Amino acid sequence: MAGREPFSRHEIPLEFSPSRLLKRFQHIGISQGWWNTDRPLILAVSGGSDSMALLWFFASFRRKGCIAAHLEHGIRGEASREDARFVERMAGEWEIPFRGKSLSVPDLLRRGESLEEGARRVRYEFFEEVRHSVGAWGTATAHTSDDAAETLLINLLRGSGPRGLTGIPESRGAIFRPLLSFSREFLRELLTLHSVPWREDETNEDPAYMRNKVRHELLPLLRKEYNRGIKGHLLALAGDMEILRKREDDLFHSLEPLGRRHLPLASLSFSLPFLRSLRGDALPLFLRGAGRELALKTLDRGRTDALVNLLRTSSRWCFQWQENMFIFCSSRCISWVMPDILEQSGQSPSFISLSGQEGAFTWRGWNFHWKKEQTDRFFLGETQALLPSEEGIFLCPLAEMPGVEKNLLPWWLEPHLPVVRCGEVLWSPWSGTKCHRKEDRPSCGLRIFVRESRNSGGRGAGE
Repeated sequence: MAGREPFSRHEIPLEFSPSRLLKRFQHIGISQGWWNTDRPLILAVSGGSDSMALLWFFASFRRKGCIAAHLEHGIRGEASREDARFVERMAGEWEIPFRGKSLSVPDLLRRGESLEEGARRVRYEFFEEVRHSVGAWGTATAHTSDDAAETLLINLLRGSGPRGLTGIPESRGAIFRPLLSFSREFLRELLTLHSVPWREDETNEDPAYMRNKVRHELLPLLRKEYNRGIKGHLLALAGDMEILRKREDDLFHSLEPLGRRHLPLASLSFSLPFLRSLRGDALPLFLRGAGRELALKTLDRGRTDALVNLLRTSSRWCFQWQENMFIFCSSRCISWVMPDILEQSGQSPSFISLSGQEGAFTWRGWNFHWKKEQTDRFFLGETQALLPSEEGIFLCPLAEMPGVEKNLLPWWLEPHLPVVRCGEVLWSPWSGTKCHRKEDRPSCGLRIFVRESRNSGGRGAGE
């Protein structure tokens, strides 16, 4: 546990005095929008120096409605459990409610996910769980200006575009960062002057982690051998990149309605001819915008170039963006699809009895609603149809049913669409149909509606 003997009030420099810090902190709170809220605020506290500074600021200047949240990752054994006890004890001393949880991150890792990535994901899922449980305004994290500079440099090494080179934003969704204008050195001096202890995490020294290598090796080398003001220059670059990132966002949102298509089971779909019409750097910028729309990890430059090349030269492929998101390409469109949607266990063809006048049922993840009614017309559409009135309907996967036009469908979608047979009529949502002759149209029809259930696609995972 770090810290030292307290200084007397007269020994504390003006910039570290409570009156000066209150003004600075209040200005941050007003500009970020949380200072005057009546809703709770979640404070993400690990026990390290930065997060203890976050806890101290709120305990000293904005305690009302605050809740300290701590996730014990199950990675560092007894040291990790002691961190949890320490945070709970300090929150209690400052009369701030505490919410804690212990999980084993190694047991919760997803396929292809590193321990560092998994710990981050599980931690933020916990903060969001706490936030929802109390209806909080948002969750404060203790990122500093050093974190922002390190993040920019890491993303630069990974080949990131403007978005990655903006460093860390002051807020994103429900996450806000009140300490982003403070340096790590300033916060440690603050804690020392005010006699606030903190915990040291030995994994922060492990060079196996990219951030630790940048923090302890690369940045000190750049500062010593090349430019003592490197951190300031990196933060200035982040500000410039923010302007370019805004232009990227504007480009995507201006073009997105022109190319957008709707396909079932897809999180996002666009016309392939439209995307191929984009010239110069507009296509990679647009693809990065689609990734942001789905909250996906940013592709590095090499993988972005590979995706652009696929899109321009081939019409049938699959590209893995990240572990839980794929892009499928057919001759007409490309679609972002979550793999768990396509990995369902199949269901055998079924006969559904339709007793009564109306009802609903679910088949292979699709929700159907039906109603018998008198009619003198016959209609087949993408999501509803008027079929001959029968005592029941037969369903099976579209790929297994002859007689339904499939040439307009993406190849990856065929096995996952249902087809309905009612009498001699075949109908499938989002695909072709076999229609009645005019003289065969029924006077009593079965109106059937279909909508996607859990297969409706969704947002990707990410920060």
